[in-house]
Amino acid sequence: MLDRAAWRRAWRAAADALPDAEPDPVGLPAFRAAVAEHLLRHRGLPDAAVLATGGSTSAVAELARTFPAGARVAVEEPGYQRAVGALRAAGLVPVPVPVDGAGLVVDALPAGLAAMYCTPAHQFPLGARLSAARRVALVERARAEGFLVVEDDYDGELRYDVAPLPLLAALGPDVVAHLGTASKLLTPTLGVGWLVAPPAVRAAVLDLRERTGARPARAGQRVFAALAAHGDLARHLRRLRRELAARRAAVVDAVRAAGLPVAGDAAGAHVFVPLPDAATERAVLAAAAEQGVELDGLARHHLGPPGRHGLVLGYAEPPRADLDRALGLLPTCIN
Repeated sequence: MLDRAAWRRAWRAAADALPDAEPDPVGLPAFRAAVAEHLLRHRGLPDAAVLATGGSTSAVAELARTFPAGARVAVEEPGYQRAVGALRAAGLVPVPVPVDGAGLVVDALPAGLAAMYCTPAHQFPLGARLSAARRVALVERARAEGFLVVEDDYDGELRYDVAPLPLLAALGPDVVAHLGTASKLLTPTLGVGWLVAPPAVRAAVLDLRERTGARPARAGQRVFAALAAHGDLARHLRRLRRELAARRAAVVDAVRAAGLPVAGDAAGAHVFVPLPDAATERAVLAAAAEQGVELDGLARHHLGPPGRHGLVLGYAEPPRADLDRALGLLPTCIN
């Protein structure tokens, strides 16, 4: 979906820069300014003090290393297992917290947390949007109990027929670390993202980078900044929203035509299709594989034993012809 001429132009602009005289732990000024403008225009977050990162998971890994070993971090269940892996690799203890149709169940958060990792704009993988009331409740608990909320806004720019809800970082800039990425917006191969966090958290990340020599790569930052500077980023986002809205409609229609419900279709680039049990989930995945179609089941997205079952259908990556073919085969795989 990327305009190839704009993509080439951005890479040429990135290549025009002279080699850096010294490493920079913060990020290129042009990149940080472009992200700040993007967050204000598309996510309603003003005055963002941006740190460059290598993407959302990379940022989770950096944040995790600023906590003491053994600290407890709540995660959504089911949830994003790469984030869970990053927490474990840093010696932290992930604590599963249930999710329902209104997102994270804030009342189920245990005491004694150092942080809470969540995906409020479009919960991964169930697709729920965290309700406004629960957003306020989560920020209030974080303030009262002294834990950090890590808000992974991995596809927050993408929503359909619904009004935006306030970012957690806008509600609680003192207790929320906001993560963004170019992975869904542009491509995961660019390896670029951003972090907006309270001053103490920002300082801890910069201190970690200074002690370890870790630096976010600058090539992707330059490409992102060049796309933003020429207006190509905004044009691409408009095209992306139109294309994904059409794909989302096709996916929803196909699933409902097969006699199944759909959840999580108000935002993002995937939907969730509930199934009655684990055996049905395995059978559908196997039937699809026999047809040459790779589907994603909910089982692998659990930290503990799977408590819910279904399909996680992403529709952004495959070429449209491949997506249409897979949707055409869906009824035979399900029935």
